[in-house]
Amino acid sequence: MNLGQLLTGIVALSDEECIFARKPWNSTSEAIVAKLTEDFRVPASVSTTGLEYFLEVSVCQEVLEVFGDKPATNEEKQRLLIFYAENDAYPEWVYNR
Repeated sequence: MNLGQLLTGIVALSDEECIFARKPWNSTSEAIVAKLTEDFRVPASVSTTGLEYFLEVSVCQEVLEVFGDKPATNEEKQRLLIFYAENDAYPEWVYNR
């Protein structure tokens, strides 16, 4: 699965899961969903794949709330989440749509 597919279907994922993806992050990056261990570490089954922590599903859902009632395309949602994962901030364009 790729990162774009996971982010498009974010509402169907469990809040308890995290997304892991191969850098550089873009919509075609290889990605998986997994739960952190009980002590909040990346599971060994994920760390051996070369995939890196992207965001928690719950954080993705919170970040997408910035769109409010304004409809957003899947591409805009993906761009926003990738920017947020890389910068821990919202891009300026999200406020100017």
